[in-house]
Amino acid sequence: MKLGRELEDLTVSFLVLTLLFADFDIGTIPYVVPAVLTAFVFHELAHRFVARSYGYRAFYRRWDTGILLALGLGVATKLLTGTTWIFAALGAVQIHAPYAIDEREAFGKIALAGPAVNIAVGAAAMLLSRMTPAFSSIWYVPWLTARINLWLAFFNLLPFPPLDGSKVARWNTGIWAVAIGVAYLLYRFM
Repeated sequence: MKLGRELEDLTVSFLVLTLLFADFDIGTIPYVVPAVLTAFVFHELAHRFVARSYGYRAFYRRWDTGILLALGLGVATKLLTGTTWIFAALGAVQIHAPYAIDEREAFGKIALAGPAVNIAVGAAAMLLSRMTPAFSSIWYVPWLTARINLWLAFFNLLPFPPLDGSKVARWNTGIWAVAIGVAYLLYRFM
């Protein structure tokens, strides 16, 4: 996999998610960019980094059908309800593992890496938003970054295939329960 293709796939997915999370409002995009960058790009790169630490080939690949579904659903719900519903399955890190010593553990840790990054970024952004004057334009960036990161962490940890939570729960239900519980509680405290 060439770096140029991976960068293109990440960029296309990032731009689509940015547009969706901005609710198709151009004025909101500058506030949404840091949130989507950390919530989506950092999440996918964390999966890739951990997979590569196991010696696997790993790269992000966009899913064009998912991108079209996301845009279609986003536009339709914006027109019908006035708000954008987000379908966030725009691609994934594809892993080529020619060998696997303990597949459950390796793939469980790889799956956990993305939501763990979202939880860490979300918690840090939540703290930063609490140290910033509420409802100011400066406050909105860390608040939105925390909200999107924590929502994506919780959503991705749901234990249904192909979400990350299904792989984490298959590997270790205790770690999965703690991770989804932390993501949920932090999101609720927003």
